[in-house]
Amino acid sequence: MKKLLQLEWMKVKSYRTFWILVALFVLAVVGINNISFAINNQVNDATKAVGIGTGNPFAFPTVWNTITWMSSWLLYFPGFIIIFLITNEYTFKTHRQNIIDGLSREQFVSVKLVLCVLLALGATIVVGLTSLTFGLIGGSTPTLDGLQYVGLYFVAALVYILFGLFLAFFLRKAALAVGIYFIYGLIIDNIVPGIVRKQFDGKPYGTYFMPIDVADGLIPFPFFRSQVKAVIEPANLYICLAICIAWLFFYWLFTINRFKKLDL
Repeated sequence: MKKLLQLEWMKVKSYRTFWILVALFVLAVVGINNISFAINNQVNDATKAVGIGTGNPFAFPTVWNTITWMSSWLLYFPGFIIIFLITNEYTFKTHRQNIIDGLSREQFVSVKLVLCVLLALGATIVVGLTSLTFGLIGGSTPTLDGLQYVGLYFVAALVYILFGLFLAFFLRKAALAVGIYFIYGLIIDNIVPGIVRKQFDGKPYGTYFMPIDVADGLIPFPFFRSQVKAVIEPANLYICLAICIAWLFFYWLFTINRFKKLDL
């Protein structure tokens, strides 16, 4: 596996699009949370002036939930990265050359799956460090309470990334895969669950089943939590985790079987 990862590194180390998307993801994580942090401070100043306390979602332990939720909106970036990496294999016929050079089809797919895990881990580390930084800036005492949200972010990132992997292997065209990925995530994955939830009077139980939607359900809305909870029933964490694992297994199984049967 080490040699396979070295081969992958040779492919990405000079790939400008990869590094641009990585840099944009890091900048976006810091930027979107910094904007939210500034707005929250302004809201707190205004509410304190009239004697209303709203709390600080950027203080420990809530900051772990706040940063991971805000950053979950940016998980399309790692998904785009894996789409471009996989479709490039088809564009430049390197997948065929790797098989000719002695790689088995299982090895080719396996290293891509490991790459997905490493990409999700990298995104999680960035978000974890950002959470720690904003918590310290907020002047609160560091605590590991709430750190589970960083772990949940890793699972959500895996779902997003492997969904991109699934589309890339299935469609093999970067523009088509990116277009469907973006449209599906923003429109279809929101409309269909919304219609289903309407049939359940807005209750989430049994209505989280689509990949992006269920991944988003892992991390609860961090602002005004008690007020929101009184209006909207939160998703069940264990149900969402189980469904996410099922989707990850499906992506893994489909990708391997797809590439095994593919005419190179």
